[in-house]
Amino acid sequence: VSNMQAQWQRHDVLANNLANLSTPGFKKDDLAVIPGSPNVMVPNAMGRNVLPLGDLAMVQWTDYSQGPLQETGRRLDVGLNGPGFLVVETPNGPRYTRAGALGVTREGSLVTAAGFPVLGERGPITIRSDRVAITGRGEVTEDGRPIDTLRVVDFPKPYRLLKEGNGLFAPADATVTPQAAREYEVVAGSLEGSNVNSVETMVNMIE
Repeated sequence: VSNMQAQWQRHDVLANNLANLSTPGFKKDDLAVIPGSPNVMVPNAMGRNVLPLGDLAMVQWTDYSQGPLQETGRRLDVGLNGPGFLVVETPNGPRYTRAGALGVTREGSLVTAAGFPVLGERGPITIRSDRVAITGRGEVTEDGRPIDTLRVVDFPKPYRLLKEGNGLFAPADATVTPQAAREYEVVAGSLEGSNVNSVETMVNMIE
C-alpha cells in the first residue's frame, strides 16, 4: 500500500510539472526515497516530509536548474541568465521569483504578472514613461535616465525554498537573509522558460 501511495504521489508531482511546461520561471519537482525515520523531519528543499515508508521517507525536492531563455521582444520581460531571483513585495513580506513577465499598473508601479510590486535597490519601482529600457545589469532607465536597478538576490546552496504559487518562493527558514546575486545577467525582452522536459516527464509518468 505504501508503495502504491508513493507512486501515486510521484504521478501527481509529474503531472503538475507537465501542466507547468509553459509557465515562465517554473522549477520542476520530483520525489526521492531516502533513509529517515517517519517521525523525524528529513531536511530537503521543500522543508517537509512527503510520505513515510517504514524506515525510509519519500521526499519532494525541486530542481532549480535554469530553464531556456526565450526571446519575446517585449521590453518589460526579463529573464535571468545565471543564479539569483527577482525580489517582489507581497502582503506576507518579500518573496522571490524568476518569472520575469513584468508590467506597469495605472499608478506606474512595476509589477509581476500576478500584480506584486517588483523591488529595486531603492524599493518599489515607479515608471512614468513609455520609453523604458532594462540593461544587462538590471538598470531600469526611463527616457534614457536611470531610475533604479532591479534587486537580484541569491540564497546559499542547496536551496531550501518553499513554493507559494504565482512563481514565488520563500525561504524555508525565515531567518535566512538573501545576499546580492553574483555572476548573472538580466536579459531584457526575454523570459526564462520552465525547466520541465516534456519527453522525459511523459516517460516517467508512464513508468
